[in-house]
Formats: sequence, structure tokens, C-alpha cells
Amino acid sequence: MQLLWVGIGCRRGTSRELIESAIAQVLNQYGLCENQIVGVATVDRKSDETGLLEYCEAHQFPLSLFSVEELSAIVVPNPSIDRIGTPSVAEAAAILATGSNRLIVPKLVIENRVTIAIAPILDKLKSIDLAAEHEANCDRFTDFNL
Repeated sequence: MQLLWVGIGCRRGTSRELIESAIAQVLNQYGLCENQIVGVATVDRKSDETGLLEYCEAHQFPLSLFSVEELSAIVVPNPSIDRIGTPSVAEAAAILATGSNRLIVPKLVIENRVTIAIAPILDKLKSIDLAAEHEANCDRFTDFNL
């Protein structure tokens, strides 16, 4: 099973429900499953974003935060208007979280409030370590065909 990190950007005040719906929509569109997700990544300015925190807590996903400087250093296929000091949040965060420099889902904007991008973990050993960690912590992961 290919393990994934979801990079996310969202407007202030975005609800957990909208984040959940946006991620589910993108996963469905690309034939991916929620049990492939091992974490969510975004800009550190979202460290107090209630909807995002609630989503991660409900799904037991770690939230990885990156500074504007870290995100700005990543070359992405779809840079956007520089709203918070970086041309990318979702794509750059997904790439930084995995270290893969490869996206399997380029950024998609849902309802003009949530931006989702997804990157795979290409390092087999990192995938195995994360899979084992998540298997120990939650019942969602039952089969790892790495």
C-alpha cells in the first residue's frame, strides 16, 4: 500500500466538516483511500486552525507544520498568488512532509476554501516505519503490501 501525506491550505475558520469533505472528494477522484494517509502538513500559521486540528484529532493524523521560508524554498508545479508569503502551501507542505519531490495529486481547490495536494512516501524504509507506527496506534491499518 502506498502511504501518503496530505498537504492542505485553508482559509481561516474552515470547518472540520469541509476539510473532511474536501479530502474525501480528492481521494475518491484519484482512487485513493483514507487508510493510506499517514499525516497532514501545512504552514505553521495554521497551528491554531480549529477545523484542521479537529480533523487531525478525529482521524489520529499527525499535523506537520512548516514555516513560510521552508515552503517558499520548494519548487512546485502550480504556484499561486503569494497570499501569506509563499507561492505554495498544500503542494510544498506535502512535498516537504514526504521528502519525495513528487505529487500524485497536484493542488485542487475545493469550494474556494480548501486546497489539497497529496504526495507519496517513496522511501520504502520510511513507509515501513510509519506503517508500523500507525498499525500500533490505530486499528485502521490492517494490511501493508509494501
